[in-house]
Amino acid sequence: MTETSLLGLRTVTSSAHRGTGQPVKMPVRAPHSTRRIWQGLGAIAIAASLVGGCVNAKYRTGAPAQSFVAADEPRAAEIGRDIIAQGGKAGDAATAMAMAMAVTLPSRVGMTGGGVCVVFDAAKKETRTLDFLPRPAGAGGSALPGFLRGVYALQASTGSMRWEQAVVPAEQLARSAPVSRALARDLADSAARLSADPEARRVFLPTGAPLAEGAALSQPELAASLSQVRRSGIAAMYGGPLGGAVAQAAAIDPATIRGFQPRWTGTAAVPLGIVSMHFAQLPETDNGAALAAAWNAAAGLPSDQRAARVAQALGATGNGASNSASAPGAGLVVIDHEENGVACSFTMGAPFGSGRMVPGTGLLAARGVDGAGFGAPGLLTNAIVGRTQFAGAASAAGNDGPAAAPAALLTAALPAALDKEPGAAIRASRAANGPGRATFVTCQTSMESGWKECQIAADPRAHALGILVETER
Repeated sequence: MTETSLLGLRTVTSSAHRGTGQPVKMPVRAPHSTRRIWQGLGAIAIAASLVGGCVNAKYRTGAPAQSFVAADEPRAAEIGRDIIAQGGKAGDAATAMAMAMAVTLPSRVGMTGGGVCVVFDAAKKETRTLDFLPRPAGAGGSALPGFLRGVYALQASTGSMRWEQAVVPAEQLARSAPVSRALARDLADSAARLSADPEARRVFLPTGAPLAEGAALSQPELAASLSQVRRSGIAAMYGGPLGGAVAQAAAIDPATIRGFQPRWTGTAAVPLGIVSMHFAQLPETDNGAALAAAWNAAAGLPSDQRAARVAQALGATGNGASNSASAPGAGLVVIDHEENGVACSFTMGAPFGSGRMVPGTGLLAARGVDGAGFGAPGLLTNAIVGRTQFAGAASAAGNDGPAAAPAALLTAALPAALDKEPGAAIRASRAANGPGRATFVTCQTSMESGWKECQIAADPRAHALGILVETER
């Protein structure tokens, strides 16, 4: 891992860990090689951490401002970078990233699905849960679409840009974008299900075989739907033509869709001196209280014994496979230059939801979920000074059980919070075949020097990307 000191406006370098696990020095540009971007906001230096890698940054007060974005789909992370570079905050970046993932990773994220976020408002020094799970509402377990109202509320809470600015990048991607490695894997796994629906087959298996990594994915109907969302806002789904089409296809009462509201609640918090670890608090049984209890059960043990104790407390299998299937999920994290933090997990309830397209919309119909086994977001925050120290989002693969994501989050957060371990060391210590996948940013601030050191780390199985964005203050 390469460590770069950022004491002035400088180009940043990063290192990536590839197949052999050896660090490879790489320049950074869009995001793979060095570049400087001159915009109205000033000079921006960007460092990217590729799959399984990390970014390590140190800075003092007065140095360029730094933000961190990471997502389980690379293009979503790049869009988050661009939003931050344009002056956006954590809520703006996270919303744009989520909208992008609804296009580039429709197997796990979509406008008919939903999710859950943990959000820290640094100015208010307040951490909350945003619950917009796609709970069952229609025939055959069809989901009540929560996604759009959820991300709209997210942007309103810690964002500053116009709604359409968060939607435009996704709309552009829907017209044409190369298939990522993450989506190609999911397409290969779900080809049989998708081939049963003519619309899904036309989009994802145009030649009869699933689109491969790098192939062009064109979704014109989805682009048109996103255009409606950009122009009309979320009313396009909740009272507009999109909502009507989803209601008819999923056999859901249109009034039920119109009436959906995301829920802001508190978090399940574990106090740790001047900081606290926050988990999403949901009404279902697999809520944040279970994660907090597992944390407390493992926290007092030697570091090499914690993962096993967490797995035992949560009922995780510990080997990456389970007889109890869970909905697959995908996540994102953002820490902006104002110390606002966002960690989110999303799901379609099953791979590609129901596997059926809503006619004329480009949307896959989601399946409902009755819990958050698909993902586990969490934040470590300092409410005294208003600072985000850790942001993590763990996801289930879909075959590793509903406890996989919570276990993955805890095995990353425990050493970060208790031992101040850097991200690369945490990632290296996680079992290669362990349940769940975790993407996270972890930071430590020196009490002596005032320097803050942050790293982005991702499970290589998630095909994720993390990016450090540096802007003028």
